[in-house]
Amino acid sequence: MSKSPTNKRVLILGGTTEANELAALLAQDLHFEVITSRAGVTKKRTAVSGQERVGGFGGIEGLKEYLKENQISAVIDATHPFAQTMTAHAFKACWDTQLPHIILSRPEWTETAEDNWVHLQNIEGALDHLKAIKKPLCIFLTTGQKELKNFTRISHHHYLARMIETPEIDPLPNNLEILFERGPFSLNNEIHLLRNRSIDMIVSKNSGGEATVAKLEAARTCNIPVLMISRPALPPTHIVRCSKQVQDWLISQIKF
Repeated sequence: MSKSPTNKRVLILGGTTEANELAALLAQDLHFEVITSRAGVTKKRTAVSGQERVGGFGGIEGLKEYLKENQISAVIDATHPFAQTMTAHAFKACWDTQLPHIILSRPEWTETAEDNWVHLQNIEGALDHLKAIKKPLCIFLTTGQKELKNFTRISHHHYLARMIETPEIDPLPNNLEILFERGPFSLNNEIHLLRNRSIDMIVSKNSGGEATVAKLEAARTCNIPVLMISRPALPPTHIVRCSKQVQDWLISQIKF
């Protein structure tokens, strides 16, 4: 499908399933030329529609320069809900340059009456909670690789973490075991994992989404407590929950 000479270039800050779905939708829209930016932490990335750029921007000023040089007409932040720095930089860069800016944020997971969640504001709260538990536990750690070192320093617990690629920790701590798997995961798979590995507790960020929600359903079935870390606050900008809402907003914001 060819683009018209009047199409507008939009930047998607990606790295999520929602960003990939949005890129696929906008790539079929004659109004837009789509560029998806990804951090590049994961080397085995799924293909994305439209153009792709990989790597950081060099802070707020670097992002502002990129937006200007590439004649970006609008920015869609579809990063991970816990990509706090990138979200803050994108908001400030768009504010300074007066570019249309929107956040595509998938809904949070919600607790049911059958769940046993301990709500914590941040990673530090989860670390303090685990330090206070003196009995050694087997913990399913699902917070991503950045926090692995901090958790494994609480050495009387054993940790099981699931990764797509080998984390950048050398050597791996003795109390950490890595499972190399990519979601989505079924409920039966997660129940088997929790029971087979004798998991006592799960640590999770409230990322939302369907790909990994089965771990919470399995925890509910197995009556396993979950340390649930709340999302950071979003900046005061337009926030939507699905790709079609982004497309409609873009058409309303951009002059063709």
